[in-house]
Amino acid sequence: MNGNILTTSDEKTTRNISNILLLCIGLFGIVLALNELGVFIINKTAFRIIAAAFAVIMAFPKSALIIRGKYENWMKYAVMLCSSVSICLAYSVLTFHMIMPLVFPLILSVMYFDTKLTVFTTIETAVFMTAAHFLSAALLVVQDDPLRTLPQILIYGLLPRLILFIAFAVVCIVLGNMTQKVFARLNDSIEEINRTKDSLDTIIDASRKLYGAMDMLELAGLIKYAVYTVTAKVQGSSGIPVIAMGVHTEDGVFHHIDDNLTSGLAHAENGMVTVQLPNISFAYPLVKQKARDDIQITPGGIGMSFYQDDDLLFYISMEFPVVMENTLLKSSLDILYSNIDTAMRQTKVNSDIFKTQEAVILSFAEISESKSRQTGQHVKRVSEYVRVMALNTGFDEEKCTEIALAAMMHDIGKLLIPPEILEKPGRLTKDEFDVIKTHVTVGEELLKNSPGEVMSMARKIALFHHERWDGKGYLGCAGEEIDYISRFVSVADVFDALVSKRSYKDGWAPEKAYEEIVNQRGKQFAPHAVDVFVKSYDKILEILKQYPDQVAQAAEETAETAEAAET
Repeated sequence: MNGNILTTSDEKTTRNISNILLLCIGLFGIVLALNELGVFIINKTAFRIIAAAFAVIMAFPKSALIIRGKYENWMKYAVMLCSSVSICLAYSVLTFHMIMPLVFPLILSVMYFDTKLTVFTTIETAVFMTAAHFLSAALLVVQDDPLRTLPQILIYGLLPRLILFIAFAVVCIVLGNMTQKVFARLNDSIEEINRTKDSLDTIIDASRKLYGAMDMLELAGLIKYAVYTVTAKVQGSSGIPVIAMGVHTEDGVFHHIDDNLTSGLAHAENGMVTVQLPNISFAYPLVKQKARDDIQITPGGIGMSFYQDDDLLFYISMEFPVVMENTLLKSSLDILYSNIDTAMRQTKVNSDIFKTQEAVILSFAEISESKSRQTGQHVKRVSEYVRVMALNTGFDEEKCTEIALAAMMHDIGKLLIPPEILEKPGRLTKDEFDVIKTHVTVGEELLKNSPGEVMSMARKIALFHHERWDGKGYLGCAGEEIDYISRFVSVADVFDALVSKRSYKDGWAPEKAYEEIVNQRGKQFAPHAVDVFVKSYDKILEILKQYPDQVAQAAEETAETAEAAET
């Protein structure tokens, strides 16, 4: 089983033992040399044959690992078999001197913490030891003189050694079994830790996406993903669940979304909202109950309810098989629930901030247009032009809405421009035009301390929307120095100024204004901004028709739009 610390250590143990067996070949070679020198009185020919067989058998495990190129489970049994056969071969010629080494295979087997392997080693070593004892008698090298007869060899030579060997084997088996259980529990703990870590990583990844939602409907989709992802990770995939969600709309009424993304209204009855899935149902109280768990886990699925000021705000029901014994699932869902609850509060804050920004921007835009005595449709048209261009640039709809809202503030700095200059008909003097140009820095100054991403974009747009790609704009910024969104606002602003009718001029035909924008590609305007304008032109024409100036002669042209018209 992958990840089991006992199983994954078998390969390392086998490789280490195979190296130990090679060392044993060297040690037995020393004994062979001593016999050749007459230290032992053993038949030299028989000893040489035994030594050769000993070396071949001891070298087999290492050779098998090298030839196969990888570890296989049978190799640990081969290691034990080879060590037992070799030791017993040595025992056949060194019976008295090999009493202690007989337990060598047993000690090696214990290193695997495998009771079955130790029992296997005990049995085969006992069998080989018995055979070796008789082989030793046949070779006339038994060191147990005067035990020369068969009864003497069996009763006084082999039997005591077998008893001692088996007793030692029992101790090894018991200790090995105890150690195996300890490691098994340790392995279970490690696996539990790993599952918990994986669960926490999944919760973190799923929760991270929750905090950027701007409204509850957007958050609902993210919650659905988070709950399913965490549940599938903790207990393993259970197939595709059946899911239903509900978002509070008014007292006792919820915007209900089922698994097929079909929406409708769900009504509470008797203070409860009941959600019926194909094979299971969940009931959620409208008012939070202290004794009721907000996370319902059943064998058939999971239900979660979320409250704000003790009133039911959102619920999610999922039908799929649940392993009730999985304690990690409950703790994981508890953590996720807390994160979702926090995200809901953050979403409300985000929504409130966005609505506040929207209200402030609309108010400022209306005041700005009113002060410059325009109809107000210019701001709306520029905002919608920029929305379409942003959409064709690749921004999502939510971001496009933010960009369009921020674009309404492009002329906010005009609030502090003297009305006698702002409303002057005809051309401005150089000094007056220098004052007009300050509206970009004034606008940036007005917005620099305003919180929120929309206000941040609005500040940059106010500052950069009169910059030219060639560096000849109000501030002298060129190319990539110009804020990205402001490049699109600049195109939209000039196009609308060209097509708008003012007190001293008629508006240009849209086709002529279009040509002028295209001709200024890479000069006044960023090339990619012009390309997006061209791509968006048909929609821009629709917007121009949708929001006409309400009174064609209702306002005088500002000095700035006059400058744009002359471009």
